[in-house]
Amino acid sequence: MESRRHLVPRESSRHGSSFEVPSQTVAARTTSAHVMKNREQRRSAELLEAIAQIDTITDPVTQAELAGWIQERYEERGGGTLIGLFGHCYLGHPYVDHRMDVAGNITQHFKMADAVPGPFAAARPLARSSAYLFIEIYDDGQVVPVRPDGSSAI
Repeated sequence: MESRRHLVPRESSRHGSSFEVPSQTVAARTTSAHVMKNREQRRSAELLEAIAQIDTITDPVTQAELAGWIQERYEERGGGTLIGLFGHCYLGHPYVDHRMDVAGNITQHFKMADAVPGPFAAARPLARSSAYLFIEIYDDGQVVPVRPDGSSAI
């Protein structure tokens, strides 16, 4: 089912009417308040650095160790079940973005014309913005953009 974004009028300000775009970062109603609060917490500088490095490491043993470390940090945080990350790809042309599974493996690189599957599709327009370092995708359908300072955009 295709989701459509609609402009929703806000209260008028002294400068005239303004509109807001509804969030794409809404979780399922079954997600607990505790889990949601944990998703809002700032990610550590170490985690951000590890995620940025995973795309450039060529040694499979080092990559697996780093991926395991990343997965442990997400499990310790208690933010729910992460199904993967989506972000800008630094390999260069023709690739523009990629998805990474919870084990830290880059599972697929995408060219501009490639279709992005399933729950990762909602993250693609966000990944193209320099406002976000990467986007987290959870099993409850929530898409959480993460800023370069580690704060979430939810």
